Amino acid sequence: MCGIAGVLRAEPVHLAAAERDVARMVPTLAHRGPDGSATWSDGWVSLGHTRLSIIDLSDLGCQPMHTADERFALVFNGEIYNYRELRSELQSLGHRFRSQSDSEVLLAAYREWGERAMEKLNGMWAFAIWDRERQQLFASRDRAGKKPLYYATAPDGALYFASEVKALRAVGFRFGINPQAAFDFLAQGTYGHLGASGFFDGVLQLPAGCSMTIRPGAPPVITRYWDLPVVREQDRAPYDDAFRARFRELFTDAVTLRLRSDVPVGATLSGGLDSSAIVTVVNEITGGAPMHLFTSVYPGREIDETPFFEAVVARVARPIVHYCEPSRDGWVEQLVQVVDHQEEPFGDTSILAHFSLMRAAREAGVPVVLSGQGGDELMLGYPAMVTAYLGHLVARGQLPRALREIRAWGAGGARSDWGTALRAAYHALPLRVRDIARRGAVRSMAAITSPALRAQASWRRFADREGRSSFDSYLAQLFTRFSIPHLTHYDDRNAMAFGVEGRMPFLDYRLVELMFGARYEALYSGGFTKRVLRESLSDLLPPLVRDRRDKVGFYTPLGDWMRANAEWVGGFMTRERIEHMALVDWAEFDRQWHALRRGAPSAALAVWRPLILHLWADRFDVTPLARPVRHTAGMAAAAEPLAVVAGDRA
Repeated sequence: MCGIAGVLRAEPVHLAAAERDVARMVPTLAHRGPDGSATWSDGWVSLGHTRLSIIDLSDLGCQPMHTADERFALVFNGEIYNYRELRSELQSLGHRFRSQSDSEVLLAAYREWGERAMEKLNGMWAFAIWDRERQQLFASRDRAGKKPLYYATAPDGALYFASEVKALRAVGFRFGINPQAAFDFLAQGTYGHLGASGFFDGVLQLPAGCSMTIRPGAPPVITRYWDLPVVREQDRAPYDDAFRARFRELFTDAVTLRLRSDVPVGATLSGGLDSSAIVTVVNEITGGAPMHLFTSVYPGREIDETPFFEAVVARVARPIVHYCEPSRDGWVEQLVQVVDHQEEPFGDTSILAHFSLMRAAREAGVPVVLSGQGGDELMLGYPAMVTAYLGHLVARGQLPRALREIRAWGAGGARSDWGTALRAAYHALPLRVRDIARRGAVRSMAAITSPALRAQASWRRFADREGRSSFDSYLAQLFTRFSIPHLTHYDDRNAMAFGVEGRMPFLDYRLVELMFGARYEALYSGGFTKRVLRESLSDLLPPLVRDRRDKVGFYTPLGDWMRANAEWVGGFMTRERIEHMALVDWAEFDRQWHALRRGAPSAALAVWRPLILHLWADRFDVTPLARPVRHTAGMAAAAEPLAVVAGDRA
C-alpha cells in the first residue's frame, strides 16, 4: 500500500530533467507511504514511489523495483493477497526471488504471463511497469477499483500518472470542472460513477478492471480484463446447502488472505451484520488472537448500535476496543482536511466519522484495517434494493410471492405495507416509464443548479442494461457505477491519509462472481436481507446481530453540525462566491439555507451539496464554470508550470 507517480515522455530527455517532475510529485503522496520514498528514471520514463511497509519490511521490498536484468521497472500501490501461492507457481517455472514481498511476485508474474497475469491476481492494485526493451508502459487497476490511478496528458505529449490528483497539480496541471459530474452531484447526490472521468475536467482515471498499454507519444490503449458476470435467472446457482457451504468457504478464505501482513491487523466494527461477520470469522481463523476493533459511538442517540457491538465483542476472545465519538468540535478544520484527501465532493459527513476511525487506527499502531464495505451491495442490504427486488417479482408475474414478501418486509420494522407496495409497483414499471418519472424527479431536485450548469449537462440515464434483466442491471450499476466506486474511493483516501491500509473481504472477486451468479432468494427472503450470510455463519454470529432486520447507515448529524457552524457556512457560501463559480442558483440556495437554520431537516442535503462542492473547488483552485481553462506553452520538465485545456482527453 503506497503512492505512485510517473511520467512517460514523447521523446527522451536528460536524466536530470526527467527526474525533476517526479521529484515534485512524490512529496505530495507522502501520507500514502510514510515509510520511505524513491525515484528512478531512464530518460523515457520517470517513476516515483512512497512506501507503506506491510509485507516484507526490509529494504528488499523498496520500489521502484527492477528485475535482475533491469528490463522491467515497477511502481505498485496495493496488495496481492495470493502472492504466496503465485510465488510457489512461479518458482516451479524457474523464477528466483530475493525478497518476501508481493511486489516482486507481481513483477515476476508480469514477466511470465504478461497482461494475462491480471487474471491470476487476487488483491487490490494500481501499478505501472516499464518495459525498457519494448519501450512501453503497462498499467493496471484492480477489479473493484479499490486503488486509484489518475492520468493526464501535457501539451508536449507527455503522459503523467499518479495515485492522487494533487501530484499532478504539483507539476503545474490546472483543471476545470466537469459539468456533468457537478450536475449529477447537486441534483441527485451521485458521484464516483463517471468511469474514466470525474469532477476534474482534464484528468482521467483508469477504470476498474482495466489495464492500459502506452507507448511514447501515443494515446493509451485500454483493455478490460474483468467484468461482472452476466447470468440469466434460470441459469443461476440454486440456493441450497452446497451454495451455503461454498459461500462460507470463499468468505473465510477472503478474510484469511486479507490477514496476511507483517504488521498488526485490526477491523472496524459497527454492530451491523457485515462487520460482525468479518470480526467473528477473524476470531475463528486466528484461534482467538488479540484483535484491535475500531467503532464509532453516539451515546444518547437513536442510532446508537452499542448493544449489537457489545454482543459481537463478547464473542471475541481477546478484543482491544477503540471507541471514537464523532463531535462537532473542530468540525470545520476536519472537513477541510477530508476534502483535501478525498479530492472530490462527497455526499454527507459520515465520511468524517470514518476519517476519525482511520486516525485512531494509526494512533493505535494498527496500519491494516478490515471493513465490511461491499456486503450491502452484494446481498440487498439497503431497503431501496429490497423494494426494487419486490418490483422485480411483480414484473415477473409472481404477485402472490411478492405480496408475502411485502408483508414480511413490513413486519421487520416501521415500514408501511402500502408504502412498500407502491415503491415495488414503481420498480415493476417498464424501464422507459421509470425513466420518464426519474427525469421529472431530477428536474425538481435540479432547482438548486444554475441555468449555466443545466445547459451543459444531460438528463441522461446512466447506463443501458448490457444484456441484463432490469433488476440485475440495477444491481450491476450499483457495483460498477455508483455505490462501490464511492465506497472504494472514500475508504482508500481516508485510510491513506494516515498511512493505513483498508481491506475489504466482501470485494474478493471470487465472492462477487459467486453472488452475481446466485438466485435472488440467497439474498433476500422472508423479510431478511443477506440471507446467505446469516445462514452460513449462523453458528458464529450472535443471535442479536444475526436476526436484526433494521438497517443503520454510517450516521452523522449533518443538519445539526451545519447549524452549529452557521457562522462559518454563511461566511463561506457568499453570494459572490456562488455566482462566481456559476454552479448553483443563489436564490434557491439562500432559501434552503434559511430553512435549515429554522430547523427544517429536509433542507440539510440541499445546503450540504453546494457547500461541499464549493469547498472542493476552492481547495483545488478549480476554474469557474463560465471561464475556459487555457494552457501556457512549455515542456513538462521546464521550470514554468503547465496547465491543461479544459476538456482535454488523453
